[in-house]
Amino acid sequence: MSDSLNPEPRMQLKFHVSCTLAAILLLAGCSSSPGKPQNQQLLPECGWLPNCVNSQSGRGAQASAPLSASAQQWQQLKAWIAQQQDWEVIVNDSHFMQAIVKTSTLRFRDDVQLLFLPDEQIIHVRSSSRLGLSDLGTNARRVETLREQLMQETVQ
Repeated sequence: MSDSLNPEPRMQLKFHVSCTLAAILLLAGCSSSPGKPQNQQLLPECGWLPNCVNSQSGRGAQASAPLSASAQQWQQLKAWIAQQQDWEVIVNDSHFMQAIVKTSTLRFRDDVQLLFLPDEQIIHVRSSSRLGLSDLGTNARRVETLREQLMQETVQ
């Protein structure tokens, strides 16, 4: 049978092209762990993908309000983070913390950076997904979980 009468080769080609495009789109959403801020005053900006929130430089869906915290609350929050099963703290300095968080369902690795500015009594937060074009709101929810934890510490 000739190729013009048999639709099989065309369907295989369409399948391969679709798989290739899907892989390219998926890999376009991949990123590595952000580095520690050089000046201790500014977290890295989010990229163009909607898979990150940042209280310092986020715009639109990437924006998040900073967390209000005293020095004692900052220390309590860092202790709480260090106890979380799915959080791996990789940097824990006096005014900066960075952790890798594994998502509960698919075990994706996300990055969280916290920068405490004691003079302003705020914590800036950057939470970003390493994989995918969107985080489906995971990073914003994570920041709100941190905010709720700080509020619980205040009440106690």
